[in-house]
Amino acid sequence: MVSQVQESGPGYPARFRNNPGASGVYLDMTLRIRWGKMIRVAGVVVLAVVAGLAVFVQVQQHILRWRAERLLADMRELQSHKSTWADAQKIMTRWGAWGSYEGHCTAGQCNYYIHVQGSGSAFIQSLHEEIPLLKLLQCPFVLMGGGGDWVDATLRVKDGIVAESKYDIFLVVPFSPRNYSEFPAGYALVGIASQSADGFDPYSFRADRLLHPEYWIGVTGGCEGCIKFMTEFTPLAGREKIRELTDFNLSCITRLMPCTTEADLMPTAWKQYKEELPSKQARTVAFDQCRVPLEFFGREYGNIAVVDVISRQTTRPPDSAYLAVRLRVGHMLKGQTQWQLSKPEDAMAYDRGQAISGWSSTDMLIGKRYILIASIGKDEAGKNTGQSHLKLA
Repeated sequence: MVSQVQESGPGYPARFRNNPGASGVYLDMTLRIRWGKMIRVAGVVVLAVVAGLAVFVQVQQHILRWRAERLLADMRELQSHKSTWADAQKIMTRWGAWGSYEGHCTAGQCNYYIHVQGSGSAFIQSLHEEIPLLKLLQCPFVLMGGGGDWVDATLRVKDGIVAESKYDIFLVVPFSPRNYSEFPAGYALVGIASQSADGFDPYSFRADRLLHPEYWIGVTGGCEGCIKFMTEFTPLAGREKIRELTDFNLSCITRLMPCTTEADLMPTAWKQYKEELPSKQARTVAFDQCRVPLEFFGREYGNIAVVDVISRQTTRPPDSAYLAVRLRVGHMLKGQTQWQLSKPEDAMAYDRGQAISGWSSTDMLIGKRYILIASIGKDEAGKNTGQSHLKLA
């Protein structure tokens, strides 16, 4: 409410006392001055809030980076050797404030998770469903470099040994000119480094592991709205190589200009991946044609045996073919599935006219001796099923 302007007295300009029309001009000037002051004050308040929020976000991001660096150092030490339950407990104790597990966590079996995130973005995400207005803060948080980044670590302990461990980082990229056509609304940049103490699944990135059996570097699918890059290794890869495979550029957490590519986030691993990529197709073909040293299969495959081919039969329904082979197991070299010696076993492969799927040799001759390399499990009926390779012994 505007107070009435006194039209007499010492505070009222003399030139307006005998000029009633001029008083309106004076009132207008007074309002303008007051509104000007109010706008300036409001501007200062807004700038102060924005500056305070920017400082808060950057402090949170630097704290997150500091924790991410220390967690990475702990995980590298854990992954550089075959770690025990005692090693895992040290990590759990140190990161207990950010850790969790489901059910029981013992030396026999434990799945432990560590989640580290800036407290500001974590607060918004935890309450945005209960308080929808908090969603409005996500946009300025992203623009100021605090868009919900986080770092996770996972430990899986089995029978007193850390069987698997993983370190991964999730970064929000609000906008990138080089990826705008694919991700116009922004995307997540994900980097993962994991360790498997007991080796790998036989069919996981085997073309990469043909060059270096103790680790692989690759791009995996199953990532909608994100770019994901991964490495996986065993402790036998060596401390120096593990450091390279876990070379995360954690300055991405605090940079004002976001990291946008795999090369930004995991530069050393990405460089090696690009150098090895031109020869990958040839290595894939080598597996299809069974031109791979037997030593490669020794650890990953659960069943290796010396077998004799007793008979073979091919049937050709329309557009397909079934090859059935009867084998006699002469000697088990390695076996999760214990075949009975000298007992005939039937094997079958499915063919669409090209190389037989699941077999690496189409020249299985009756009376010849082969080494059978197989990854075999049980189907719903309890019968053996899986993929296998035959190589002339």
